[in-house]
Amino acid sequence: MRPRRSLLALGALAATLVVTACSAGDQPDGSSDAAGTTASTATHTAAEIAAATGTYKVQPLFAVPKTLPKKYRLAFLNPGLSYPYFATWSDGMKAAAKYYGVELDQADLNFKYDTQLDQYKQLAVKMPDVVGSQPMNDATYNQARQDKVKLVLIDGSFKDLPHFGVDDQQVGTLAVDTMTAAAKAKMAGAWKGKKVLVAGLTSANCGPCDARVKAAFARAESALGIPAANTKMLTPQGQDPTTSAGSTFNDFLTAHPNDAVLVVSYGDEPVIGAVNAAKAANRDGDILAVSNGGDSAARLALRDRSNAGILVAAIDYQPYAEGWNWVEAAIATAMGKPFGEFRVDRVLTAATVDQFYPEDSKR
Repeated sequence: MRPRRSLLALGALAATLVVTACSAGDQPDGSSDAAGTTASTATHTAAEIAAATGTYKVQPLFAVPKTLPKKYRLAFLNPGLSYPYFATWSDGMKAAAKYYGVELDQADLNFKYDTQLDQYKQLAVKMPDVVGSQPMNDATYNQARQDKVKLVLIDGSFKDLPHFGVDDQQVGTLAVDTMTAAAKAKMAGAWKGKKVLVAGLTSANCGPCDARVKAAFARAESALGIPAANTKMLTPQGQDPTTSAGSTFNDFLTAHPNDAVLVVSYGDEPVIGAVNAAKAANRDGDILAVSNGGDSAARLALRDRSNAGILVAAIDYQPYAEGWNWVEAAIATAMGKPFGEFRVDRVLTAATVDQFYPEDSKR
């Protein structure tokens, strides 16, 4: 029979080994690897999320526990499901909710932002733990506070609310950086001697939209020497961003018959509208454009050969990933935990769009 002291020593050694193994399994993002976790502390790792999201390869903002404290109910006030970018948010949210095992309800504001409070009240009947939106107003904010419902915004900020999303300054700058080589080649060749303007298509009452365009203007001045006097903020009127931008940009081209134009915007659809207007006016040789967003409309436009040499690229915000990440941010907020930052670092071109979005061909 083994002496009792030896058994105690072996027990202590085993406990030490278990602690060491758990420590070694901890990951920098707060998750743990399979070798060093228990059922109560295991989290969904970055590698698991990348595998689960296929070609989207979502990078998580929060290591969601595999066993949640409760089955959370989340709700999101979508700005407009008819807009491809926001529809893709919805797709990502639904997929993430299913993956993480939470309930998700969504409302479609259809760009009627004055209905936000009414839409919120309809969702609040189901007693969500967290509600999300892009814009926010005082009435909805105050009602949620009264209801003791937590809020998380995406691509927007309001008062003290947690939020994440696209860095407006970064993507506005990146749009111009992406077209700089092509612009310099034009300015040294076909556009030599022409006045070069920068047209920035924004949206009414949209601070982030304006910020992206203004960042592009500043970069055009520093990188291409285009003075502020040669920049113009255009605000199309109308609910359809493609059609209204096309009409507005056609008027702009008419007013500048001899000038070359670099086109930037907060999103994809306004740029596509501008490109269509330039082609219809037989002015396609006078413009270069980069869109922001990377939604399905932009990807279709990049594949359109008639846009070659006009639409240089689309900055890919990865809207599916943003939607997925919102669910993670909402779960983190429900648990009283912080979440990480969203990063934009991918550019789509006619040569790379199929590589990043091969699933488009299956739709």
